[in-house]
Amino acid sequence: MKTLSRLSALLLTAALLLPAGAQAAPRTFSDLPASHWAYDEMSQAVELGVITGYDDGSIHPDDTLTWGQYLVMLVRAFYPETYASLIANGVNWDQAGYWAALGEGLLLEGDFLPVTPETLAAPILRADAAVLLARVLPEDAHGYRGWYYWDWDEPLPADEAFSDYAALGAPYQVALTRLYDAGIVYGRDDGTFGGGETIKRSDGSVLLIRVIDAEESSHYGEETTVTIHITDRQGDPLAPDQVVETEVGESVWYLVDDEELLPRYVCLSDYEQVTTRKSEYTLVYRPFTRAENDQADFEEAVERGEASWDDYYDQPFWLWFQGENDQKCTLLFGDPAKRRYDNQTEAYAHMTTVTIPVWHLDRQGNKVPATTDLVINAAIAGDVVAIFTEIYNDPEQFPIHDVGGYSWRGDSATGEHNCGTAIDINAAENYQVRDGKAMVGSYWKPGEDPYSMPSDGSVVRIFAEHGWSWGGDAWAWDDDPNSGYHDYMHLSYMGG
Repeated sequence: MKTLSRLSALLLTAALLLPAGAQAAPRTFSDLPASHWAYDEMSQAVELGVITGYDDGSIHPDDTLTWGQYLVMLVRAFYPETYASLIANGVNWDQAGYWAALGEGLLLEGDFLPVTPETLAAPILRADAAVLLARVLPEDAHGYRGWYYWDWDEPLPADEAFSDYAALGAPYQVALTRLYDAGIVYGRDDGTFGGGETIKRSDGSVLLIRVIDAEESSHYGEETTVTIHITDRQGDPLAPDQVVETEVGESVWYLVDDEELLPRYVCLSDYEQVTTRKSEYTLVYRPFTRAENDQADFEEAVERGEASWDDYYDQPFWLWFQGENDQKCTLLFGDPAKRRYDNQTEAYAHMTTVTIPVWHLDRQGNKVPATTDLVINAAIAGDVVAIFTEIYNDPEQFPIHDVGGYSWRGDSATGEHNCGTAIDINAAENYQVRDGKAMVGSYWKPGEDPYSMPSDGSVVRIFAEHGWSWGGDAWAWDDDPNSGYHDYMHLSYMGG
């Protein structure tokens, strides 16, 4: 069994801080939305302990990097034990970065790079950062620059790819060529590299992660042993840890036979590959919903010869799946081909008023029980009461100060409020927004405002278990309000 590379020590030093005032950062940052161009790489750098956030929950992606900061980022990535030893001996964070870099050959005696222990607070230029990155890049490492060429033609040489290449000194040209040929730098939209400019925390993080990823590629196929933790969404174990012999580059998803170990559970974890950076991984699961369990029961009945596939699309479990389907249309409109009521008179005839339990906040912010009325489609009235009863009984006790259901919005309206199959909750605090611009409501601040619905909270989860969709992420890649269309107040039975 091989010994993991030096990158595997990253997580051991993740608790070490950058400048005073920085701390082990949360997974999300107020100034780094998921739509930010460097979100993935900066998030990865945080996970690896290469960079940290600040006490106020920010990460300052546009701040200029200093020599001290970038040297620390590099030595934490490639020489973490040396850096940790200096810190343990009382050396200041930036001085520790400098002396670790010098001791490991990242900086050289009599170096042409303009840095000394006295100039660590000075900003680092892009050309100087390129030299440092080229020095830690293994000879056989490569990135994925080819993916950025739509025609897959042989890319231009570095001296032709960058219009300002000739303005760089010879040592800088060598470093830039090395990074370019390895697929680490691609050039900017204007065709320049900008070697004489300062570098931001976002740019520096992205380039460093590319070098780390390129270094990782040289280890693909090497044998290693990993431990897989299997948990629910709250982090509680669902099964014993799995110790698996595998190879670098394998998908963590496929290292666990979850059909055998966790029957009738769904894996929620994102795709991840085994790397040399860590030896422990976590897979998060949720149990089957009612619809998924009923569907599995039917499939097993077919296998036993007790049911027929001919009846598959007539099964009641379709009423509990998200989105529109024939069973839901038949339930609501009496016709699988019908999608909306023809007029207000027809729609109103299918509505009823239900009383639901909710939590209110009193003047002191205490949660107090209450009830409120809601006009909803009679065909799903019982289910709606059950949903709000579950939300009321959930430990979260999510507070609701306004809730709306049926609302006729014109003969030509295509929304589900016309059908009594859509519900809006706390409209002001769960706004409708497109690309960061509010359309209805004021904001969405889960975790900050108690009336804003968290994407992983009880309201979204319980409605989903009953086959409803949430407007926070139903029509976009994620729930980031800065990109795409989102309606965080909106829950819909047909997914519209």
